[in-house]
Amino acid sequence: MRRCRRGAMLMFGVAVLALLLGTAGRRLGWGHPYGSGLVGVGVGALLAALMMWWAPASLRDSAPAALSRQYYRDFVPPMAAYVVVMLVWKQLLDAVDARWLRVLVALLPAVLVMLVIRAVARYVRDADEMQRRIELESVSIAAGLVAAVYMTAGFLQSAGVIAVPATAAMLWVFPALCASYGIVKLVIARRYA
Repeated sequence: MRRCRRGAMLMFGVAVLALLLGTAGRRLGWGHPYGSGLVGVGVGALLAALMMWWAPASLRDSAPAALSRQYYRDFVPPMAAYVVVMLVWKQLLDAVDARWLRVLVALLPAVLVMLVIRAVARYVRDADEMQRRIELESVSIAAGLVAAVYMTAGFLQSAGVIAVPATAAMLWVFPALCASYGIVKLVIARRYA
């Protein structure tokens, strides 16, 4: 439990730093994507810190040490790369002219997301029955919530009540699924704790 709280405090520090840099960058005129990207990283880190703080236990408490280490080795590098790539992805895409290179740059985040999904799937596959149940309930409920919100937004858009660009909506599906999964897992894990 103490280790989880330390991690939450570290994540909170990352959140504050990213929010300060992002806000200062926007005021100093760094350009919209960089300042907004850092603010987004800060908000995400703040949510992660809150979830870590309220979690009943850390991953190390709920899984064997070898499985936890393997999960972190498989999960952290592609997720960190995804965050970094998304900060510069649009600028990189705009800077590339060759069609084949644009395809590669456009698909880079998707490849990183697939590696993250692979890490989570391996963790769930190798976890004990209780942890597997918690993970699968969390993923199921989170996917249902995101699908319901996405469909509701589609109906509202069809009625002309809202106007959400399709590109933005599609790019936000994975982050929305991750955030809702984290929140739902927190609730479900506390129920079984």
